[in-house]
Order: sequence, then structure tokens, then C-alpha cells
Amino acid sequence: MLPVRLGMIGAGRIWIRMHQPILATLGEVFRPVAFCETNPERRAALAQEFPQAHIVAERAELLALPEVDAVLVLTPLALNASVALAALQAGKHVIMEKPIARTSAEAQTLIDTAQRLQRRLIITEQCGYGSLETDLGALLQQQPVGELLYWDRLVHWPGDSSPNALSFASAEWRRQADFPLGALFDGGIHVIASLSTLFGPPAKVYATGRALREGYGAYDLVTMQFSYANGLVGTLSYSECLHSQHNHFHIHGRDGIISVEGEQLVVSKPEQAAQQHPLGKRYNFEEMWQAIAEAFRTGGEPSYTAARARIDVLTLEAVARSLETGQAQEIAV
Repeated sequence: MLPVRLGMIGAGRIWIRMHQPILATLGEVFRPVAFCETNPERRAALAQEFPQAHIVAERAELLALPEVDAVLVLTPLALNASVALAALQAGKHVIMEKPIARTSAEAQTLIDTAQRLQRRLIITEQCGYGSLETDLGALLQQQPVGELLYWDRLVHWPGDSSPNALSFASAEWRRQADFPLGALFDGGIHVIASLSTLFGPPAKVYATGRALREGYGAYDLVTMQFSYANGLVGTLSYSECLHSQHNHFHIHGRDGIISVEGEQLVVSKPEQAAQQHPLGKRYNFEEMWQAIAEAFRTGGEPSYTAARARIDVLTLEAVARSLETGQAQEIAV
């Protein structure tokens, strides 16, 4: 196949740190031919890095280019859905950063538009491809601890505090969050995607939360209890401004416990020696892009589909409703 001619909308931190290095290794599948960037200094740098590419400041100008087959949407979170919709309506395939949208209704509009226009809609969610999800998922299929009853996951970290200009936390749109739930909707969507990959979508959620700092959205600490149709229950606590020393992930079964401990999975059963299973790379951008490339090669779908991305947004919408009402909320998939 000929390389997919790719236009980038937004060429800031996430492009420079994550996507550009990997796409440079996939030249036989994707060829950057155009960039839309509002920052004039970045446009000048892009013109030097990609002298054959179109470098523009307006999205409409990039979307009008007939030589662009697909658009990689790397905009601030609040713009993801509207920019992706415009790209689809312009006849382009879309590869877009997470989350798919701020609401499940926006997400459904994107999915319906892509289907109607027969365009691809792909979400770059690396936690659909990491070893935690693939290796742990394969282990769970073997039922080493019997029927699953309860999982408990603590994801606290002090955020991206590096002082340089490419720090994710330094993005102004994160400090003036035009999206629900603050950090949980931004970085926490990865954990929600990880959990839905492992256990499927929950049926109900109850949540409590607190704001611990100014800016960065309404909540800095959210604790959630998920209930599943099969009786499984799970508890997740997420924060991007707390210490990470005691983060953990335990899965309790009728016959034992699976624990994520560093770079391995540990299966513990009463009166038996613990069994260790190695884990590979946790956050696998390379594997994700290989899956996207394979989807373009074969006409198939990567495993983390737009429909799954919509369900993860549905889950976070239910979390938001629970925080507002103080009541458990059903998740109607």
C-alpha cells in the first residue's frame, strides 16, 4: 500500500514527546505532509524539520488540502471532538488523542459521522495495548485465583512537574480546564480504559471527590466504587497531586489474589508458594501505533475502538453525576 498522507492538527508537547519519534519509524505506512500549528515559533521549526510539508496556521486550510488522507488530531482536550468532526466532514480519516470527546453524545456523533462517510475514526489510547492490560488480561483468562470478586487500584502521582516547556502540566488548557472532572478526565481516562480492557464496562458507579489545589478542574482526588453485572466490585482512587509511594493494584478471587508488583504479576494462594509472571512495557505507544498501522494495512480495526472510547466517556459521565448527586449512578452502555 502507498503511505497514508498524514496531516497534523496541533504539533506541541504530545507530538514532540510521543507521536513524532514513533511515526518516524513507520514511514512505509504514514507520511507527514501537512501541519497546522497556531504557534509561529513551532511553525518555523516544523518548516525546518519537514521542508516538503505544508505548514499552516488555520485548520480549515489543512482540511482543504486534497493530498491529506488522514488527520492526526492533537488539540487541547476540549477541542478534540469538534476538530475531529470537521476533519471527518472534510472527507479525512481521523486518528485522535484521547478522550474521544467531552460527552458520550459528542462521541456518538463522531462515530455516526465516520460510519456514514465511511471514514476511519481511531483513538490513540496506549492503555489499550500495554503489557498490564495484555499480560494481566491473558492471566485473568486462565482464572488462576478462581472467580473474581473484588479489585482495588490506587493511582496517585504528583503530576508532570518537570520545569521545561514540554511538561504536560504546563499546558494552559489544563490549568483552565474546559472539561469535566479535572485530572480524572484528562490523565485518568487512561486508567478507565485500562480497567474496561481488563474487566469490561461497569454497570454502576458511586464516587466521592475533593479539590486540593486551584485550577486544573473541579477535582484533584476522586475515589470510585464500580459494580459489574457479573457481581464483581472494584475501587479506584485517582489523583495527580498526591504521593505515589503506595500505589497498588490487587485483584481478589475466591481462591487467592493477583497483585501488580513493579514489573511482575504475583499470584498468591493460601499455603502455596507465590507465582511470579513478568510484565512488559506498561504504557506502550509503540504497540499502539503498530496496531493502528496494521488497521490501515488490512482495513481492520485496532482493539481499542471508538465505540470502546465512547463507553469510557460514559463511565466518566456517571462518575460526574455521582459526584454531583451523592448517589450511585447506572452506566447505560
